[in-house]
Amino acid sequence: MSHARVRTAALDGWAGLLADKSSTAIPLPPTACLRDTVPPGNHLPSATNSIPLVDFVRFSEDVVHQTRDVAIPWLAGVHYDLASLGPIGTAINSAGKVGTALRRMVDYFALLQDCTDIRLEREDDMASVSYRILDPDIWPRHHDAMFSLGIIGQIIRRGTSGAWDKVEFAFEAESHEMRGDIGKVLRASCTFGADSNQIRFPAQMLDLALPATQGPQADLRQLSGQIVAQRRNTALVERLAQVVFRDLNTQGIEQERIAREIGMSSRTMRRKLAEEGSSFQQVLDECRMRQAVFEFRTRPDLSIAQIALRLGYAEHSNFTRAFHRWSGVSPQAYRSSLARTAH
Repeated sequence: MSHARVRTAALDGWAGLLADKSSTAIPLPPTACLRDTVPPGNHLPSATNSIPLVDFVRFSEDVVHQTRDVAIPWLAGVHYDLASLGPIGTAINSAGKVGTALRRMVDYFALLQDCTDIRLEREDDMASVSYRILDPDIWPRHHDAMFSLGIIGQIIRRGTSGAWDKVEFAFEAESHEMRGDIGKVLRASCTFGADSNQIRFPAQMLDLALPATQGPQADLRQLSGQIVAQRRNTALVERLAQVVFRDLNTQGIEQERIAREIGMSSRTMRRKLAEEGSSFQQVLDECRMRQAVFEFRTRPDLSIAQIALRLGYAEHSNFTRAFHRWSGVSPQAYRSSLARTAH
């Protein structure tokens, strides 16, 4: 999970917003080559150029810290040129409706950024797009979320006029961690301390028409093929860990269900994990422990018993023993050491 990467195209548009911040010197993170998992002849935007996701997230945090301008990541997303995303941008720009554009953004997002849960959902008369980096080692990650939701907001704004007052936001971070008045920047209602970053809006907006665009039509079959190829080239342990991180605290971690989602029987999954020197229980235990550290860091108000429940333990004593085996200290001692380090 710590090897998650993001395409360098994510940096496009930031330089212009930083140009007038002459009193600051914020370097863009260096680019590096990403292992090419795209079939020969199929070229994604910056498919062989990427940076570690942790570096991009740190960059977005540094931008706000050094400029003291909380609006920059949001503006970078709202004004982001989707053409920078190559075929994926073409797919989004050629969509006829807001809902279609958002669906394409979500469906092909894995080709742009690893280790991320992004989803489009509809419940009654409201729709939402949620975004969350799954790697619990990447924190803080407040302003990367602002940038990503800015791109989503851009798509929604293209189809609507005068209805932004019905849009709502939620963020993983607490309000004081965002370093500014986010509600004023977004001109929308905001809540904080959520399990995921989210933009919610009336579901009827999904059916709004988008302005017609000139240019090539999207090759959705090719993009779908690239998604399949990327999954095939990702280690099973990594794919399994992403599903576990995604589902902790939202639904039971069931081996049979997860195997079906990954596209194999539980027996085949166990065999392939063994070939990689692992097991389902080992992956689950490692994810739970790393997520526990994340919970200690981000939810100091929760008790050890509450965190154990969020991680899927019926008894917090089982969690305490498992954490001690993993870290060598009790959850209480580990949390106390984190608090001392923070101060």
